[in-house]
Amino acid sequence: MLMAVIEYNFTYYRNIIRKLSRVRKKVIHVDIFARGGAIYIMGLDDEFSASFVYMAYLRAKEKGLKASLMYARYIDESILPEEVRKLGEVWLSRRLKNEEIETLKKLTITEYIFDKWCRVA
Repeated sequence: MLMAVIEYNFTYYRNIIRKLSRVRKKVIHVDIFARGGAIYIMGLDDEFSASFVYMAYLRAKEKGLKASLMYARYIDESILPEEVRKLGEVWLSRRLKNEEIETLKKLTITEYIFDKWCRVA
């Protein structure tokens, strides 16, 4: 997975979302979200998705925004949020209850992991 972390800029964010929505009809696997002063753009490693992420990175640099590229890497299971690990273990032996499902819906591991690794300074 190729990832770009870009300094938040409303105009840039709006434009990149529009550009992604125009190509969504094609086979592209890209997600974009903004949190804590940064825009995160993640794509699978197929050529189309990776090219989109790279284009977004280049456009950000062209606009003078701080930007960095990363490639997904191995993580130790201890870095996952405690709730995710606990409910994953529960799910091995039984179905999850509605309350447990609602808890998981509120969590995003990508943001949690990026928060540990990446800071746009």
